[in-house]
Amino acid sequence: MKLLLIGLLIWGFAAADSPPPLTITTVPAPEGSWVYLPDGAGSFIIRVHGTTATQINVWRVPTGTGQWVNRERICDYSGVITDWSCTWRYAKDDTIHDHFVVGLRFGDQWDMTAFNVTRRHDQDHPQ
Repeated sequence: MKLLLIGLLIWGFAAADSPPPLTITTVPAPEGSWVYLPDGAGSFIIRVHGTTATQINVWRVPTGTGQWVNRERICDYSGVITDWSCTWRYAKDDTIHDHFVVGLRFGDQWDMTAFNVTRRHDQDHPQ
């Protein structure tokens, strides 16, 4: 019984000190496995909440095999981060069918999350 009580006390203190959960959201939000951007000029927003990362990078990577070498860094930040956002603006005529990779650095390790992003097409040209 004493061991159970000590375990609960230790777990309770550890849970109280744990950081908030990490969430990454986008505007517009994903639909299935893709984020669809409307036609015309606009912006794509990536928000990172509740992180303890010390560095964040966002890259635009063309779709296709071996395209990481052709990536373009569109946002980066270093320092103490809890809530952060990246706004990428696109023009009316930009061709967009890419992966947007969010890299979060925690000490010596990087965690990566990718979003598939493309244009919303009209009914005569379905996805």
